[in-house]
Amino acid sequence: LLNQKVAHNFSIFLKSFPTKPNQMKDKLLIIHEEKGGLTDEHIASLRRYIPTPGDIDMYKSFKGSPSELHLVDQYMLEMCKIPYLNNRLDLLLKIREFPGNMHDLQPLIKQQIKACTQLSDSKNFISVLEYLLAIGNYLNENAGKQKAKGFRLSSLTKLLQLCGKERQFTLLYALVEQILLHEPELAKFSQELTEFEAVAGASIKGLNAEVEGVSNIRLEHITQYKKNLKSNRSTQELQFSKDLKAVIQKYEADLSQLTQQCGEMKKIYSDILIKFGEPQDQDSQELFGWVSSFIKDFKKVYAQIM
Repeated sequence: LLNQKVAHNFSIFLKSFPTKPNQMKDKLLIIHEEKGGLTDEHIASLRRYIPTPGDIDMYKSFKGSPSELHLVDQYMLEMCKIPYLNNRLDLLLKIREFPGNMHDLQPLIKQQIKACTQLSDSKNFISVLEYLLAIGNYLNENAGKQKAKGFRLSSLTKLLQLCGKERQFTLLYALVEQILLHEPELAKFSQELTEFEAVAGASIKGLNAEVEGVSNIRLEHITQYKKNLKSNRSTQELQFSKDLKAVIQKYEADLSQLTQQCGEMKKIYSDILIKFGEPQDQDSQELFGWVSSFIKDFKKVYAQIM
């Protein structure tokens, strides 16, 4: 009965699908794979073969015995009998994905908080910046320019480009030289900024958007599923609702903790932007990249001098 091309692809999938047609509905009422539910791969594959409205009308009009049908049609016939199949499959996938999303996001958020804390607390880094400002103002004064009150952190990436008559004598070289001459212990300021040894792989704005996305998508699918619940539910459906409630309560607690950490991350980064005179819309990945590049360049020049 089914379209030949769709039927061919579906039959290939069914060769590795262990569930019988008459077991489909009950299998979709089991949330966890370890308790007998379908695998993530099977759920994702079934979504590709959701019956169309035309398929549903066609199979509803079939009056014979299911055993008379081809195996592919037997499965499609059962799938057409499952109300809101697409929503149910989506819900199961989102529930399965949530722990993985949490597992991926938590260490990234913690890493950003640690990086922000190091940058906020590093007194030696501030002292290095003060040396750089003093050298810059010395040069400005000799050039007849006004003294600067500060500078953008993006300037840290340009110190190797500013050089004197000797190409090797860059502004960064002068900075390292002055620090070694007056306060050599400051040359090890990077020990307070270990999280900046590599450029950040995620931005705070991006992580915040992902946390909000995890919350919104999960709530959207659960709300949609609850709207479709019938009042006269079977024993299996009642158990599914009970298991779903337990899962939601656990994930709500996990999500609350993640949201709290995300708020902490945003707050401390905002404080950093204020402290260094950067605009509030400054991307953290870019800013952390400037600091990371500066540390790398500073160490390189330090090694040359020593």
